Amino acid sequence: MAVDGFIRLDGVSKHYGLVKAVDNVSLNIPFREITVILGPSGSGKTTLLRIIAGLEKPDHGRIFFGKHDVTGKPPWERSVSMVFQEPALLPHLNAFENIAFGLEAHGLARDVVRERVLWASKLLHIESLLDKYPDQLSGGEQQRVALARALVVKPKILLLDEPLSNLDLSLREELRIELKRIQRETGITFIHVTHDQDEALELADYLVVLYNGRVVDYGEPLRVYEKPRSILAARVFGHNIVDAIECKEETVYPWMSSWRSCKGRFIKAIIPQHRIVIEKTSNAPCTIRDLVYRRNYGLAIIDCNGVLLKVSINLREMTMYSVGDKVKPIIDSKTIIR
Repeated sequence: MAVDGFIRLDGVSKHYGLVKAVDNVSLNIPFREITVILGPSGSGKTTLLRIIAGLEKPDHGRIFFGKHDVTGKPPWERSVSMVFQEPALLPHLNAFENIAFGLEAHGLARDVVRERVLWASKLLHIESLLDKYPDQLSGGEQQRVALARALVVKPKILLLDEPLSNLDLSLREELRIELKRIQRETGITFIHVTHDQDEALELADYLVVLYNGRVVDYGEPLRVYEKPRSILAARVFGHNIVDAIECKEETVYPWMSSWRSCKGRFIKAIIPQHRIVIEKTSNAPCTIRDLVYRRNYGLAIIDCNGVLLKVSINLREMTMYSVGDKVKPIIDSKTIIR
């Protein structure tokens, strides 16, 4: 099946009893790019992926690959492959045989099968593992074999259901780089599901945020992160969400002296952690409650008259602050207001 343009979901819903796993989702997913579907556990990510694959039938709505309505087509007529959280390799077959399994099931000639397996193993850098059995492979090696098995049939679309979630951090980061390289080399459309915000931002050409079965934001990843269109999307990224008042040309927050006198419009302010700078001063309205070290940055939890804010801090600057310090938050003018 020739595909071009978009994978289009038109009002797709899937219910399990009273649970709305996917709720009226409409999307255009671009071909030949990496689309990441980001959301917390239980948001409907895997169900949506299975609907695209043809493993689940939607209760309502249609699915189009380019101009083709594939809603009623089985998976083998959609030119898709899928990689799951668990590699699910056949234990009695070695890596070569696991990768070749789908090709042999389609009755391809032995020399074609060998050529395809060697192509996929070279793409995944696993040529030296082809004679090994699954119990002789590490978790990362098993997942590379599973990826090769999905790619060897040369699908138009590769669906990835959190395939890195069970790996340790260094392997996850290594395979993220590999996935992006493979997509660029093959031009296959990748749709990758994850609950990891860092993974989503690193991989995505196009980002979809899912919450309680509904799409709450979508588009260019940096825009979605920096300027989420909804409070729910902001929550997925862990942004600060606080009450504020639009007072003339100023945004007033509860810890500011003008809070009680301001007569403007009440709003919600979405403030990414990196859009706040803190300044130590003895008469400041906020107090540092905790300092947290992350791998690449620090995090200050500050209490501003009962409002807790999370503030990103350069690791080299963490020693400048102590729990109990009085600080003034300075919020970037690019703060997103809702």
